[in-house]
Amino acid sequence: MTVLESAAVAQPQAVPVRRSVYRLGAAATLLGVAAGLVVTVVLELGVQDPFGDVPTLTYLKGILAARNVWLVVHLVFAFVVLLKLVGLLSLGDILEQGPARPLARAAGGLAICGAGMFLVTMVHDGYLHEYLATSWEQANAATRPEWVPIFAEGVRDTLGTELGSLAAMTGLAPIGYGLAILLGSRLPRWVGWLGVLGGIGAVFTTGYLWMTGNTNLGYGVLYPVFATLLPLIWYVAIAVLLWRRGGDRTVNVPRHAPAANRAAY
Repeated sequence: MTVLESAAVAQPQAVPVRRSVYRLGAAATLLGVAAGLVVTVVLELGVQDPFGDVPTLTYLKGILAARNVWLVVHLVFAFVVLLKLVGLLSLGDILEQGPARPLARAAGGLAICGAGMFLVTMVHDGYLHEYLATSWEQANAATRPEWVPIFAEGVRDTLGTELGSLAAMTGLAPIGYGLAILLGSRLPRWVGWLGVLGGIGAVFTTGYLWMTGNTNLGYGVLYPVFATLLPLIWYVAIAVLLWRRGGDRTVNVPRHAPAANRAAY
């Protein structure tokens, strides 16, 4: 084998790249938003108010009254957060092609951490709490009271991981993505501002709930606005941007893209 042939073999092979991959990210994001809305309504109507400050026994009995619905809803929520994560990381891929690459990478890391904590929350609230509620139901009258504080401790643990997820994925990650859009992107600036302002609201909500616990103001007002409504608008906006970018012929070429792949951008 000649030197030239050896060099040709050593070069990395080009991997086909398609901008339409961004449209998969858009579809995943919209599917996550739609599924999240459906299971939230099911939880509200079929089990209990997810934003209500209810006593421990009321919470426990609500799970027992709709055990299968409770399990399915939390399983779907787990997939919802993963679908939304696909959208966030797809947005990050676009932003990493610009000068705000460090911000986009940091936001992606925060989103992954937040998604991980949300999955833990779903395991606690959905799987573990159903087990504790069933154990309380099957216990005799003398030992039933012993299960109540255990269940209450589980609720408190769940609140902690949920707030961690809220701070990372709904607060700091959108702030990072929003700043990356504002500082180094041709994407619409209003999307950047929505991420920054909504993220700040989510961080404030996290701090408030961390200090006050499960209050009516925290879960009745702040959480629905900054952890549900504004993020919903944010994800829909991201999905629209990703869909449009999937068909845009002027996408920035990443600096690390092989020469043979540049035409695919």
